[in-house]
Amino acid sequence: MIKKGLGELSGESEAESRDTGIRNFEELLDYANLTELSEDAGFNKSTLHKKLFSPDKMKIEECVQLAAILNVTPQQVMSLALNGMKWKPAKKSV
Repeated sequence: MIKKGLGELSGESEAESRDTGIRNFEELLDYANLTELSEDAGFNKSTLHKKLFSPDKMKIEECVQLAAILNVTPQQVMSLALNGMKWKPAKKSV
């Protein structure tokens, strides 16, 4: 999970900063503006929107770009992508 580093930007108090953090890309958009995020990261807005809501389409290079903008590690951005994916259990072979 990404620690709530964006809370510092919004001027939250210490009590409000006890939030557990951002668990997926949809929650990220609660704190970050999609337009500004896409401009800062160098993505097309519609492309970034598509990838944030279908994290299985996100490339590692794109996770690295987002991490640089959000001031977190690429692993934390990749964990957001993994948290947003719909996992299906493997079928058992007969």
